[in-house]
Amino acid sequence: MEHRLFRRRSISISFRVYDAETGKFIGRIGDISKGGLLVYGPSQLLTGQLYRLRIDLPDDHGKARSVVLPAKAMWSGFDTNPEFCSTGFRLFELDRPENETALKTMLSRFTVGFEDEDDDS
Repeated sequence: MEHRLFRRRSISISFRVYDAETGKFIGRIGDISKGGLLVYGPSQLLTGQLYRLRIDLPDDHGKARSVVLPAKAMWSGFDTNPEFCSTGFRLFELDRPENETALKTMLSRFTVGFEDEDDDS
């Protein structure tokens, strides 16, 4: 049985994810948790590699605002649909206020479920 520190939550909007260093499209967010996210994309990524993931989120007025979250690709492989690859990322530097705010925004505004479903133990 698989054990996760935080419960995965389905995301209601398929946000595009880019490598902030190169501008290359990595994929779209499939689900998210307080510690990481799943991205579906066109190609496998190197596991163990650190990325700076750029995600464009709408602010309270609908204007796009970019956030950059440091993350490590923990695993990557072909999805059940062989046209896509899935990559699991662990998020880092969540103690930085801008990163913490971005993650909380995504979890509270763009996911299905409730905050009290997460297991913080």
